[in-house]
Amino acid sequence: MYTKRQFFFLLKVFISVITISFSSLYSWIDLEKELMADFIIENKKIKIPGYPDAFNPSIMRWKGSLLMSFRTGDFNLASDSEEEPYSLLMSFRIRDPLDALTNEIGLVLMDQDFNIISTPQVLYVPRKDPHLAFRQQDPRLIAVKDKIYLVFCNMIEGFQVPEIRRMFITELHYDGRYFYVDEPECLAHFDGENESRWQKNWVPFDYKGQLMLSYSIMPHRVVCPIIGTGACPTFDYTNAKSDWQWGVLRGGTPALQVDGEYLSFFHSSLVIPTEQSQGKKIQHYFMGAYTFASKPPFHITKISPQPIVGEKFYNGPAHQTWKPLRVVFPAGFIFDDKFVWVAYGRQDHEIWISKMDKQGLMNSLLPVSSQ
Repeated sequence: MYTKRQFFFLLKVFISVITISFSSLYSWIDLEKELMADFIIENKKIKIPGYPDAFNPSIMRWKGSLLMSFRTGDFNLASDSEEEPYSLLMSFRIRDPLDALTNEIGLVLMDQDFNIISTPQVLYVPRKDPHLAFRQQDPRLIAVKDKIYLVFCNMIEGFQVPEIRRMFITELHYDGRYFYVDEPECLAHFDGENESRWQKNWVPFDYKGQLMLSYSIMPHRVVCPIIGTGACPTFDYTNAKSDWQWGVLRGGTPALQVDGEYLSFFHSSLVIPTEQSQGKKIQHYFMGAYTFASKPPFHITKISPQPIVGEKFYNGPAHQTWKPLRVVFPAGFIFDDKFVWVAYGRQDHEIWISKMDKQGLMNSLLPVSSQ
């Protein structure tokens, strides 16, 4: 029999061994070797003319085209070739060449092979108070009926703290040559509102012609903005349990209806050492997919069991970021009967498109248990 002191000493040793073993296990992980998804067909880097460091793109189909938005520059495509049978419009984030900030939104038009066919446009976003912080980040494009909404986060003035980050929505218009937006509306009033907690990455989706947003994934809290009021009350709330062990699930792409359910790609992050970080313990961002029911209460149905990883997701230039990071950040996707194309930002400096076999992707998702 052990004394109480001996027992707690052995317990401490056991916990230390387990912790070291867990850390050692991750330190040997080669993300692109051990987690490579077999349903990824190819990855293509997108270079935005004039904006070499554009990142975090969202993408959607638009009038027979694809529209892309991006961070630190929003691409606005005004294509001179209106007869182009099939093109893409992309928005993206861009980096200011003078101060390296990434607070503008860009838009650009692309053809079916993701080739740029228009001059990128940096979107002018009107605002009532010019003295407020101008820090727009991570735009998402979503079509709702005959409207296109741009959903992004920005800073507002706080009462207890100088600045807080909140979600904004605005309608995107096209005058035949340029894109423009209405003055954005801040979604300032919602359940659990707290000045000390920033809001980012709400997931937009269209439910019967109504713009909806997933405030969180697990639990899945869906909110419904009341346009013109700044209010965003909870519409439905469900919970589920998953075995995902790669960090807290956070929003990524808009959710689209695919084969009777909504599909979206999320991101999460975890501080671990990997082959790609040369064994250093730094924050890694991961991408996964999930589905949820097409009708209220919109319960989560399936989820990726592990990160979706493709070639060159993590192996490549380790651009300098605000702290040591390895980043894959999905912000938009499109699909057809056979394929899914996910637009993602890499290392806060690059735009990529990952082409996936749709059935292979869907088969990779595992059911979750509802609670």
